[in-house]
Amino acid sequence: MCKLSYLLLTALISNTSFGSPFTPTDLPDLVDRMAPSAVHISTKMDQRKQFKMAGWGDFFQSFGIPEDQQAGSLGTGFIIDMDGSILTNYHVIEQAAENQAVDIVVTLKDKRQFSAKIIGKDSKTDIALLKLRDQAGRTPAMILPAKLGDSEKVRIGEPVIAIGNPFGLDYSVSAGIISSKNRNIGQGPFDNYLQTDAAINPGNSGGPLFNTKGEVIGINSAIFSRSGQFGGIGFAIPINDAKSVLEKLKKFGRVPRPWLGVITRQVTPTLSYVYNLPAEQGILVLNLIQSAPADTQGIRVGDILIELNGKKITELAELEREMAKLKPNDSAQFTIQRGARKLKTSVKLEEFPPQLNRVREGVI
Repeated sequence: MCKLSYLLLTALISNTSFGSPFTPTDLPDLVDRMAPSAVHISTKMDQRKQFKMAGWGDFFQSFGIPEDQQAGSLGTGFIIDMDGSILTNYHVIEQAAENQAVDIVVTLKDKRQFSAKIIGKDSKTDIALLKLRDQAGRTPAMILPAKLGDSEKVRIGEPVIAIGNPFGLDYSVSAGIISSKNRNIGQGPFDNYLQTDAAINPGNSGGPLFNTKGEVIGINSAIFSRSGQFGGIGFAIPINDAKSVLEKLKKFGRVPRPWLGVITRQVTPTLSYVYNLPAEQGILVLNLIQSAPADTQGIRVGDILIELNGKKITELAELEREMAKLKPNDSAQFTIQRGARKLKTSVKLEEFPPQLNRVREGVI
């Protein structure tokens, strides 16, 4: 952290009402308390698993090919309970989620290393839940969970601190403020990011963004940059968004979401004019997935979805967010523009197929 940023942060803290006034010497103490809850996450390719799956284990081992090899994934996470649960980004552990030959290795601040198991993952919110275990399968001793805050109470201009492992540089600390809230950066249907000018770089992903009370208010996840490195704008998933899926990840290993089974495109005035559509706003059904709820319950190709449960729908993200409020087996009430007619129809939803969970937009 540069001297100017440090002085600015401490000046802001000392003049705010986040509790007792901070002095410049308090910030290092705060970081000392928070840092042990952050962890370094890396992945390791287990050649034994890889070769065994391919049926070539004995052949390669006879040539002395090493059994273990480092893979490329690198990121951050943070401990959230005494049972060793860790929150991070899905994209940090995606290699391990998609390849059983890739192991997750977690390094604590005291340099102890443990393997971690994926408990749940959700690509649409970019959140994953891991669990630490020692060689005996037990929760490691002497771990420090972070306290989760309330991101709804976060204010623009509030000082924040990021702890992570940018470029593999363990436990790097940066500071700044909340620059904006509710940012949509085109990463998926549930974009709702906190924007910060605290330095975030590759390797910070999945790490905690703390407020001056020492509470995690966000999960550092993305940057806006033309160089691939920090350019003054970073984004964090609000911690309340993570809380909203946490119990489902623990219970199901995923977030069971309803689906309609349609391939869609957002209607715009230009699209409506070019294709002579009967509406200038809504969600156009381009195709139906065979045997999905929409296909079996009366929705047709060319229909335009304009309302769901009485709420007007003009954007794909709006439709996905409204669908996310429902559960599999719920009935959804749609208003449809079909040619010159407006129709109302009820569709009983099913669970979104897990194999399609990596699809970010367009399939609903």
